[in-house]
Amino acid sequence: MRPIYLISKTPFDQAMDVIHIPILSIHFLTPNIDFSLYTGIIVTSKQGAQALQYYSPDWIELKIVCVGESTANVIKELGASHIEIAQGYGMSIVEVLSPHQGKWLYVRPKTIASSWPSRARELGIEVDEVILYETTCNDEVKDLEIVQNSVLIFTSPSSIECFCKRATIVSTHDVIVIGSTTQAALPLGIKSTLSQEASVVSCIEMGRKIAAS
Repeated sequence: MRPIYLISKTPFDQAMDVIHIPILSIHFLTPNIDFSLYTGIIVTSKQGAQALQYYSPDWIELKIVCVGESTANVIKELGASHIEIAQGYGMSIVEVLSPHQGKWLYVRPKTIASSWPSRARELGIEVDEVILYETTCNDEVKDLEIVQNSVLIFTSPSSIECFCKRATIVSTHDVIVIGSTTQAALPLGIKSTLSQEASVVSCIEMGRKIAAS
């Protein structure tokens, strides 16, 4: 089987046949937040969920809207139970928020690629934003040696940006991306396959099929 590389913040422990490249580093921030002002919290990544553990547990009683199942699992582990799950991409969050009243808090990274908060406000949904973490390129990952016929899995635009600073995507690579926003971040001329679902599990399943063919 051809090698499969998962180029992401965190490894996927259930996939021992996948080579993880920890291309990104996460730095958590802890600005003051008055959770009593909000109906609920919007979380779009595992890192956003993990950032909440640095606060008093007041937020656990709020409604939590998660972008997908993997993020929701982290939120559950932290003790929250009032959870709604979107369809794995930014704009699906707007669909979940639409029936609800009140003010929402989006706990986000410093840089975001989706415009869903603007769309939510256009529809009259009140959304505040607070930066709880910053994603940067991992300085410990240097001089990558990537097998020429391998399968590359990218899970975010920032993972593509950092990878391309250290290596080159060539025509013999098969590229899989977790969503359309990530796909749009690829260098011009690079062909890719969009995962059937916006999850790492779906990406890896597709990667295995491609690697075995």
